[in-house]
Amino acid sequence: MTAFLKALKYSRRDDLPDCIDIVLAEAPLLGTRDLLVILKYLDKGPVAVNSKLMRETLVRLVPDREESIMGWFSQPFYDEGKAEGKAEGKAEGKAEGKVEGEAEMLGHLLEKRFGVVPAVVREQIVTADVASIRAWVERVLDAPDLQSVFDAN
Repeated sequence: MTAFLKALKYSRRDDLPDCIDIVLAEAPLLGTRDLLVILKYLDKGPVAVNSKLMRETLVRLVPDREESIMGWFSQPFYDEGKAEGKAEGKAEGKAEGKVEGEAEMLGHLLEKRFGVVPAVVREQIVTADVASIRAWVERVLDAPDLQSVFDAN
């Protein structure tokens, strides 16, 4: 859970590229799925991290998984750029990807904090807007139970 919290903490900082080693310090301890979620979340965030820097960091931290992670990490951008081609399509795709990344991160945080997340809650998350997801992310750390994350009060 610490790795997810670090990703949340640093993802909006202007110095994210300088702190990438701190953010990914626990990469060797994470499963590939969790690491990919964090990388996707960081990639969709407001502060850009150079893919070369990300690759170099992953080579140092998880050399045995670097190729598969970076292949997964870069393929969607290649496919998106090739298929869409239009500036407005790219902006729309980027916004959609950002929502998906934040929703996925919230799901993982909820799982780590409260255990199995019911399908109805996962559906609520994936159909929510960015503002709602961000509000829920803010509440997940202090909420005494799963339902409290989604209560407006």
